[in-house]
Amino acid sequence: MEGDPFDLVAHGNVEFSQEFFRVLTLAETGGVVASPLCCLISLAMICTGAKGKSKDKVAEELRLPRDFKLALKGLRKMIKLLEKAKKMKLLVANRIYIKDDELKSIAFTDPSTAVNINKWVSNRTSKKIQNLVDSNSFNDSTHMFLVNAIHFKGVWLKPFKMENTHILPFFTDETNSIQVPFMHQKERFLYKKIEELDAHMLILSYKGLKVSMAILLPNTTEGLKEMMKKLASVNLRPILLSGNITAVEVFLPKFEIETTLDIINVVSRMGLGQIFSENVDLTGISSAEGLKVSKFVQKVRVEVSEDDIEGDATHSDFLDSEKADSDPVFKCDHPFFFFLVFKFNHIVIGGQVTNLPK
Repeated sequence: MEGDPFDLVAHGNVEFSQEFFRVLTLAETGGVVASPLCCLISLAMICTGAKGKSKDKVAEELRLPRDFKLALKGLRKMIKLLEKAKKMKLLVANRIYIKDDELKSIAFTDPSTAVNINKWVSNRTSKKIQNLVDSNSFNDSTHMFLVNAIHFKGVWLKPFKMENTHILPFFTDETNSIQVPFMHQKERFLYKKIEELDAHMLILSYKGLKVSMAILLPNTTEGLKEMMKKLASVNLRPILLSGNITAVEVFLPKFEIETTLDIINVVSRMGLGQIFSENVDLTGISSAEGLKVSKFVQKVRVEVSEDDIEGDATHSDFLDSEKADSDPVFKCDHPFFFFLVFKFNHIVIGGQVTNLPK
């Protein structure tokens, strides 16, 4: 396969992400957020140390180019972009811990190990991600431990004003709702109706590095589950790259969402269990006997609000009266899904919002 390494990996990442979220949302009916990209990067790094048929099998399942050197070039470029993303408050901590490894010796049964891992994660994420693991996370059979921690709170390119935030109902289903703060603005955004998903999409850009949040809102209050089933079978890249820039009236709830995931459980259901078995040859990573990935934990936190402007939401009914009939209204008042994307190519984070604290 020829082409730009970054674009090739981006294509594979979108496909991997779609299947990742299909599997994840089948099991997780509530709110959940995850980073398939950070998962992909960690597993690709493991793949570099795999030998024989194991490497080819894992690379194929990760939707990476058959030329693994080409894949690594694309992934390295992505890692550099993630490092630069600190400026726009995307904080990422990825690390692989190996038992008694000659490069970084670690005793998993030592109680201080969990403390040290948590301290490193906290420092890498400006103390936004805490208590990723505890001493019960490890035992004598722990050989290799993978860690992902990601925090994001960007600054909107077109900010939401605090005075336009009001309390409105968010419908968890057709009959039940909760009152939560909704941000509101009318601006020109990339907007698209997606018939094959029975949904519509809005893309809100953040300042710096061409980062955007793509929100997929089902046309019906209880349409999220069906939309997620359909999502895995559509070609998502052209959807993210298309749409019309038009005036849209936007109602978006403020929310914070945080999830800790057992990635082995999710990825194994995607058919990638081989990389976690004792049969995989990982001697390219370490000469440690019986080396295998014992645990893979990911914790992701995303915050969406009016760019750190403090204040209290107020009750008001003026929003409906200001609606212009000629403009589309994008009102996220029922369960929806969002992607955080780099340059409309790389899906970094995704999450479904199904309920919100009052």
